[in-house]
Amino acid sequence: MRGLYVHVPFCLGKCLYCDFYSLPHDEALEEAYLSALRREIVLKGGLWGGPAHTLYFGGGTPSILRPHALQTIISLLQSYFPLPSGAEVTLEVNPATFGSLDFSVLRDIGINRISIGLQSSSPRHLAMLGRRHNMAEFDRTVALAKEAGITNFSVDALYGLPEQDVCDYLETLACIVQSGAVHISSYALQVEPLTPLAEMVKTGALTVPADDIVAEMMLVGKDYLESQGFVHYEISNFARLGFAGQHNMLYWHNLEYLGFGPAAASYIGKRRFSGVPDLQSYIGLLATGRLVAHSCEAPSLATEMAETVMLGLRLLDAGVSRPAFEERFSRDVLDVYAEPVAALVKQGLLSVHSEALLLTPRAFPLASQVQMAFLP
Repeated sequence: MRGLYVHVPFCLGKCLYCDFYSLPHDEALEEAYLSALRREIVLKGGLWGGPAHTLYFGGGTPSILRPHALQTIISLLQSYFPLPSGAEVTLEVNPATFGSLDFSVLRDIGINRISIGLQSSSPRHLAMLGRRHNMAEFDRTVALAKEAGITNFSVDALYGLPEQDVCDYLETLACIVQSGAVHISSYALQVEPLTPLAEMVKTGALTVPADDIVAEMMLVGKDYLESQGFVHYEISNFARLGFAGQHNMLYWHNLEYLGFGPAAASYIGKRRFSGVPDLQSYIGLLATGRLVAHSCEAPSLATEMAETVMLGLRLLDAGVSRPAFEERFSRDVLDVYAEPVAALVKQGLLSVHSEALLLTPRAFPLASQVQMAFLP
């Protein structure tokens, strides 16, 4: 199985915490981008064409594109990478773009899942993050999607924000639950270097909560969402039964994915590579019919095994499948990682079962530290 990812590099404006490749929307640049994207699909289709499992439009703000443009992309991808009937096709949506969206058209062209970037229900925190929407726009986005029959929608939330407390975070989660979301992605804010937010934290203009407060937010949020019927199936993700995100599941199982667009990452044919993170260079290279990777590596066997374990541990119910690991690598994961597994079990951070390795509840706030133990 493999997934398809399309990176749309345009935004209404850069959020203060974001370090993804994006730039302000420009109609002329959009046309040039779409032309280059079509060439990239044809070229990669000739090299790696074949069935795909999921399709995900991310960014940037992919909901900034017109439905006709999205339809053209989907149709071209389908001609080289056919998706099965009912495959998950996700579009990330910024609530500030709701006025230009026709969700009925999106539904008709094959988009059956949307991921809405709320982040916070607090006007103060939205302004602090540089978000360009408000709660009224979020509510309207949800209402329009439901009216069009798109009820499979996910909402993003952030915790650990500057000047945020546990009550603020719970209020955001309550708003999301009330919206009818069937999936919630909840991430701890990462203050990325070279972002405006990092500079504000460095100068003391903003103060992020202490680590113990962030850990408390995670655990209290987990308890609340589980009390509302959500399954905590991945470290940062919660879903109603049957609505786990299928595209990201491919990443967590360390399976193949193929990215399109500037800076989009791929993992296919035992190689990891990414596109050039500059739109003008991307357009120029594809105008000459060239695919040029910005970075490319062939992970060693040790790295591939470690990545499979580290990613698999993110799945809280499924964990690292021992049979799948042995089928893939012809080795028992317990033989490969006998020492770190024994140490983590002794610390109460890992549990070993006949079918899987699983994080213990105690390890949830320490997941990144546990994962580091498997680095080659």
